[in-house]
Amino acid sequence: MVETEFRASHGLRLGDGCREETHQHCWKVRAAVSCPQLNQIQMGMDFRDIRVLLEEIAGSLAERPLERHEAFAPGNATTERLAKFFYDRLVPKLPPAGKLAWIEITEAPGYAVRYRQD
Repeated sequence: MVETEFRASHGLRLGDGCREETHQHCWKVRAAVSCPQLNQIQMGMDFRDIRVLLEEIAGSLAERPLERHEAFAPGNATTERLAKFFYDRLVPKLPPAGKLAWIEITEAPGYAVRYRQD
C-alpha cells in the first residue's frame, strides 16, 4: 500500500438542495497494487513509482475547489467520486504486471471510502 495526501476544498450539494459552505480537507489517498509476478530485483512494483503516479494525480486537484475541476462538474465532489477519479486515472498508468486492487480516500479522521472494481 502506498499513500500520499493533498489539500483541496469542496462544498457538497445536500439532499435538500442546499449547498454546504466550501471547506478544505487534507485528503489522504491510499492505493493497493497487486502484482502476480516479481521482477528481476524481486519486487512487484517499486513503492516510489506508485507514489509518483499518485502525486501526479493529486497535483491536478491540489489547492483548488474540486467542483471547479471538469471531472466533478456538474455535480458533487464527494469522497466516493474522488476515489473513483483516482482509480480511473491510476489504472492506465500502471505497468502491465501491476493491478490496482483498490483506492482509499480519507476526508477526515474516521471518514474514508474504499473504491475497487470487481
